[in-house]
Amino acid sequence: MATVKATIFFEKRFWVGTFERTDKEGYAIARHILGGEPSDPEIHEFVLNHYHELKFGEAKEINIQIQRMNPKRVQREVHREMARMKETTQPSTLAQDYRREGLEKKRKKSSSSAENQARKDDQFALKQEKRKEKHRGHY
Repeated sequence: MATVKATIFFEKRFWVGTFERTDKEGYAIARHILGGEPSDPEIHEFVLNHYHELKFGEAKEINIQIQRMNPKRVQREVHREMARMKETTQPSTLAQDYRREGLEKKRKKSSSSAENQARKDDQFALKQEKRKEKHRGHY
């Protein structure tokens, strides 16, 4: 059984949808730019027709503890969650953490390659300086 949670929020100039999927593989998110403000029927149509096109990140292991709850309590909590999500237009913290980890990996990779390039440039400059020293001669 898989559960999908969609969060729609306004970011800079566009409406963005964050889709969180939890299934037996783990937890994964996908981000899709929706453009203009989507209505509820448009979101429903998008999920029905374009869900398979979403590019989810690699699944991350999470522990899920299933607790049976009173259906009325569950319904009240869902309503509270929906009201809270309308007030805050940010994706859930778990989704933010997941995206942040992915961005840090990319940033770390690019920074390490930049450090390697800087080290090579320093070595080259040192080598050039030594060559000039050799050609100067003795005083």
